[in-house]
Amino acid sequence: MNQFYKITLLFAVLVTSVLSCDSSVSGNLNENVPPTTFLTVDKIDREGDFRLSSQISISWWGNDGDGYIVGYEYAINDTMDGDWTFTERTDSTFILPITEGQAEDDVLFKIRAIDNDGDTDPVGARLVFPIVNSSPSISINLTEKPADTLFSVASFGWTINDPDGLKNILTTEVAINDTVNGWTSIPIPEDENRIFISLEVDNSSVGEKTASVFLGRSYTSAPDIEIPGIVVGQRNIFYVRTTDNAGAVSPIDSVSWYTKIQNSRTLFLNDYAGANSFANQAFHLNLLDQNGITPDVWIINDGEVTNEKVALSSAFPLVVDPTLKKTLAKWDHIYWLSNDIDRNITYALDITDEFFENSDASIFVTMPMKGISQNDEIFSFLPVDSIGVLSGIQTGFLLNANTDVTSTNAGVTETLSIDSRVVGSFPLKPTSGGTALYETDFRATTLIGANQDYVGDESVAIENAEGNLIYFGLDLMNLDGNNNLDAMINELLIGRLNFKQ
Repeated sequence: MNQFYKITLLFAVLVTSVLSCDSSVSGNLNENVPPTTFLTVDKIDREGDFRLSSQISISWWGNDGDGYIVGYEYAINDTMDGDWTFTERTDSTFILPITEGQAEDDVLFKIRAIDNDGDTDPVGARLVFPIVNSSPSISINLTEKPADTLFSVASFGWTINDPDGLKNILTTEVAINDTVNGWTSIPIPEDENRIFISLEVDNSSVGEKTASVFLGRSYTSAPDIEIPGIVVGQRNIFYVRTTDNAGAVSPIDSVSWYTKIQNSRTLFLNDYAGANSFANQAFHLNLLDQNGITPDVWIINDGEVTNEKVALSSAFPLVVDPTLKKTLAKWDHIYWLSNDIDRNITYALDITDEFFENSDASIFVTMPMKGISQNDEIFSFLPVDSIGVLSGIQTGFLLNANTDVTSTNAGVTETLSIDSRVVGSFPLKPTSGGTALYETDFRATTLIGANQDYVGDESVAIENAEGNLIYFGLDLMNLDGNNNLDAMINELLIGRLNFKQ
């Protein structure tokens, strides 16, 4: 038999043997092996002052011999099914809970891995953390506390801190004048440690009042929160504290302020600096009194003009928006007195925007105009297009004694006069739509010592196009004739601006 036939016969035998065997696969299928879980730390042994803060960073990992890990479940203390939380992370930071009222606690942390077949480590890993609670702290922000004396609105800002983490803070509370029974809880913005609130009271009469609460710089009303104990006509003390989840209470911080009564719909702002301030105030208050108005008085004449402008008065609330804006909006009319256009009137455009939202709102501004840049922001508030411009050898403006101050509008009838020589006041040109109410005869001083007639707009009093603001650019104490001055004030304030008591 040749070699070819031998190979062919062998192949046939093998095929027959294979075909005659059972072709099915037999044996037992391996069952899924559950995963195992490990913590990076096996044991913590720390006591007393060496205990850990309740804010703990914990890491772990898992292993699955016949698959892969898809996630983990962790639990703190409790072990019921509903207490497990799923995560795909292998580390995280936790605020471990301390039993309320305890300074120290031993907290059990458990973690278990889950594999791709949905099986969970039946044992898992666990570790007891010996922790100690750290007391929270609180401080009133220096730029968010009330001025010494305020009217109906006072705002307060404070910062809370906790070494165990902000999530360990349970509540922050405030009280007015009573730290025994007067605490009221204030909502804490999520993930914020700075809180700002405003308290608003009815200050139309003296006595104890309950304050409405407004949250944040947005002045959001909190109708479910009221704070009792503010006394109008008296100095009040604001207290604040915070408490953490373990019941530890921070030291109390406090600040005091005087709550002033509001008697009138008209506010008198005295921004007249210097020794003559109160003499001028008395003079102008008398003019108002002659017309049946006894206004509320706010003295804002602190601070010196430096770098061309004065800093906003410290008598005002430190927080302009919303506190100062909301406060000024409580009046219908403002009588603003100053001896310098670079004082607080500089900020008027910003601080009176809410005031002018009232359809009855009106302002009378009386202060001398001086040489300022045409780009000065005051021109965005006052109805003045520009001031007089000197030329050639002219050096300044002059008003001679006995110069008439005359009406330029049919609705204004009184004539006044300059009672003594005035140097430094500037003539005014009304804005488009503005109405000139009074003018006078300005002279221009010269280099050679003489003076010459000024040619140009010579207005000294202008009403804005809206009819809710009149600017008088002279010191009214320089005008002669008390009877005529009283009548002029009546025409301007009562007749045109609708001032009321």
